Amino acid sequence: MSLSLAKALDRLAGGAALRALRPVRALQDLLTGYPPRGPIREIALVKFWGLGNAALLLPVLASLRRRYPGARLTAVTLRDNAPLWRAAADRVVTVRLKPAGALLLDLMRATAALRSPRIDLALDCEQYVRTSQLLLYLAGARQVIAFDTAGLDRATLADVKVPYDDARHAADSFHALARAAGVKEQAYLSGGLTVEAEAAGRAEAWARGQGSPPRPLVLLHPGSGDNFPGRRWPTRRFGLLARRLVEEENAVVGVTGSRGEASLAREVMEAAGGGIHDLSGRLDLPGLVALIARAALVVSNDTGPVHLASSLGVPVLGLYGPNTPRIYGPLSPGSVAFYDAPPCSPCITNFNYKTSRCRNPVCIEAIPLAGVADAALARLRARRAGITA
Repeated sequence: MSLSLAKALDRLAGGAALRALRPVRALQDLLTGYPPRGPIREIALVKFWGLGNAALLLPVLASLRRRYPGARLTAVTLRDNAPLWRAAADRVVTVRLKPAGALLLDLMRATAALRSPRIDLALDCEQYVRTSQLLLYLAGARQVIAFDTAGLDRATLADVKVPYDDARHAADSFHALARAAGVKEQAYLSGGLTVEAEAAGRAEAWARGQGSPPRPLVLLHPGSGDNFPGRRWPTRRFGLLARRLVEEENAVVGVTGSRGEASLAREVMEAAGGGIHDLSGRLDLPGLVALIARAALVVSNDTGPVHLASSLGVPVLGLYGPNTPRIYGPLSPGSVAFYDAPPCSPCITNFNYKTSRCRNPVCIEAIPLAGVADAALARLRARRAGITA
């Protein structure tokens, strides 16, 4: 199932199901009253979509662990995100979009997994998706904390509703959920991403093969996942940027992406004129994390690698247009968000299911090559001189 179809089903079927269950929930509350607060032994955190969101939620998992050290922590997410959370949670329950029919089957399995034993406290970290609310209701979670996003009526079944604020960074929004769950920290603490030992060994071996003495590694990410190609900075500019990094700072440049983004990587390679590495489709998620951890700099569109690098403390040059860095900008020291948007931006938000019909993304194309290249070269030169940002 494609992401766009999954969103459409969630919007239509999920919304109808929540409306149908609203009077049932009201009757339950009337008959039983508000359940008394008991010991927290089982905690669930649900966030299906978004590799970047999964990275941003790692500190929330850690804060819940500190607040409830005796509780078992279960994370529910898409299967592709699972490696990020295996070290942070006691159990990871996964959901697939493909093949056809897998989504419904996996949601049924996830519901059963959350029913035994029953969840005492659940954080629904979706900003617009409704399916997570249905999952936690059918699983019988005793207390559900969820975002109440204006205009979407998605938190109907939640016990505690946290107003979603589109003016704050997603990291701070997730922390607001954690505070509603009893977490004491007053500020969001970034980090928490674990580099797996085996993947670190692979990254080390690859880096050694690039010559000695070690050259600075820069990773370029020209893709944007399955969510709106209008978020992509022109591949030719990525390629010309790579050429300058190689010629002026002797950088090792790798182009990352999924197998489905291999054509984008090829376009970057052609524009660079050789001398860089096509890594598209060749890295699993632990391998990508390990390579980012070794990088001097990551240059990426507004998508997952921005937040993987931020969690690892690696500087990022993030490229924004249809979305705003106010919500999803990089957080690591030395990072810069490039955003030169017309009045129509942002056009993908958590109020419209992050869906845009724009066919002329002048916002992302307005970001100049010269500005990005100057910032990248400045960071590599500062690193070579031993200056920290």
